[in-house]
Amino acid sequence: MTNTPLFKPTADGTAFDIQPAGVLIMLASYVHDPESDLSDDSKAGLKRHVDAMLTAARAGGFTQCDILATLLSRNEVSHRVKAMAVQACEAAGSAAIVRIFDTMRKRA
Repeated sequence: MTNTPLFKPTADGTAFDIQPAGVLIMLASYVHDPESDLSDDSKAGLKRHVDAMLTAARAGGFTQCDILATLLSRNEVSHRVKAMAVQACEAAGSAAIVRIFDTMRKRA
């Protein structure tokens, strides 16, 4: 597992560089936040992206997708969840993550 922070401020401090695992956790938090003002359709769209990332991780050999999905559905953001999210994204591979992110940009 890499020690790269999931969310790191850019050099000018105006934005963040977000690692794929950070995106996975962030999207899941939007999907499962009961107080979110996102529409059900928006949440469903975000859930498709979370599911796509977990499917790619499973295809890449990550065997704990069900556990990670359960923890994410509880909005748990522990060291364990962060480490699992990093492992899942590493297993998914850069090419799969880029395809998923491209899909996200096209739907935005």
